[in-house]
Amino acid sequence: MAPHHSIDSTASRQILVVDDDPSIRLLCVTSLTKAGYRVLQAEGSSEAMALYSTSTGPIDLLLTDMFLPPPGFAVLSQENRYPRVNGNDLVQQVLSLKRELRVLFMSSHALSHLASQGITIEPERFLPKPFTVEYLLTRVAAALAAPPIDPPPRTAPVSAKGIEWVD
Repeated sequence: MAPHHSIDSTASRQILVVDDDPSIRLLCVTSLTKAGYRVLQAEGSSEAMALYSTSTGPIDLLLTDMFLPPPGFAVLSQENRYPRVNGNDLVQQVLSLKRELRVLFMSSHALSHLASQGITIEPERFLPKPFTVEYLLTRVAAALAAPPIDPPPRTAPVSAKGIEWVD
């Protein structure tokens, strides 16, 4: 049975959905909006950072795909000063602007596969693809109720094995 979400409990919560797959973005945005959340959407990390840095209200949850288009797909300009990075690096960029962040990672790869690539995600901060609308709403509600992630100590970025990201 799907959890009951009242509009009153969700209407003040804003979620930023980041995924390069338009069908996943549409599913998330439509479902979360119908559940009463305010939703922003971005195709990639560059657009997400631009939204994050210019948002007039708080963004309560970052719902992001782990694997976003690589940096080579982005054209940097004065209007777009954020390079494209993967979902994990996007979280680190947001944490550089905001010290408190709730995040939910999405991926079609299992947690065990991600771990074998050097990517560690806490299970409660993970939404495996494909997912149902009910499961999406359950995981989002749990992520919003959970404590924010702690910013890591400042160190050199660590990329996933076999995937090189450009700073």
